[in-house]
Amino acid sequence: MTGLLKAEIRKLWTIWSTYVLFGIVVLIDLAFGFGLALAPGGRHGGSAGIVPHGSSQWFANVFSVLDVSRILALVLGAIIITGEYRHKTVTPTFLAEPRRGRVVTAKIGIGFGSGMALGVLTMLTGLILGFVLVAMKVHSCLTPVGVNQGMSQALCVVQHGTYYVATTHNMWHDWSRIAPGVVLGTGLFAIYGLGLGALLKNQIVAIVVGLVFTLVVESIIGAIWPSIGEYLPGQAATALEDAARTNFGGGTTQLLPWWGGAIMLLIYGVALAFIGTFTTLRSDIT
Repeated sequence: MTGLLKAEIRKLWTIWSTYVLFGIVVLIDLAFGFGLALAPGGRHGGSAGIVPHGSSQWFANVFSVLDVSRILALVLGAIIITGEYRHKTVTPTFLAEPRRGRVVTAKIGIGFGSGMALGVLTMLTGLILGFVLVAMKVHSCLTPVGVNQGMSQALCVVQHGTYYVATTHNMWHDWSRIAPGVVLGTGLFAIYGLGLGALLKNQIVAIVVGLVFTLVVESIIGAIWPSIGEYLPGQAATALEDAARTNFGGGTTQLLPWWGGAIMLLIYGVALAFIGTFTTLRSDIT
């Protein structure tokens, strides 16, 4: 098994798509993070789920958007196994190790590790984002009228409001709460993507099915049947983050406990990989 793991690591880090995905993660994290952090809320933003800039909940919302990295972890997981079929390297792989279950097990281990690495990169990017926001002294005021993001502290006090300013303490508190869940969720989501790849074998199909289900189907199911939606992969990954999610209606999203989310994600990934190993992967290659 050690030899298989070393071989899978070499495969992963000698293909250009791995570096492209890691680079895209950084760009998306910065774009989404700054976009959400500096988005205008308006004077009545408090009633629309927009929290005051500079508050602890604001930092939690900014960092929680970084879990978009799990979508790319799904893609990475699918590539790890479907790339063998796309580039015709699966034949020598199975000739070197005819027991296909061992190959898939090694790929699951590498998928989890690479997904975790993607999550670590994501949260390091988020930490840099947080320090930049603190240096910018992003601030706002919450008054009985609503949220005003440009009001000075003196004027905020005159209008009997609560003044918020981004501080290192609030930033670090929320980053440290969310980071472990994002890292673990990204690793488990890579296993989920790998399971889809093992079942479907075709790289494009596996990626498209995973993205459509995660981004579209899960949103629809979650909106109609929240009690079912919390057990789906996307919401299970969100549950790993120790943060209260505020939706655009001002309410909170129904989620599993963090350990429940981890178990559900692991079940999805391993079950799909197991089924794929004993169905599609056992079929003839050529």
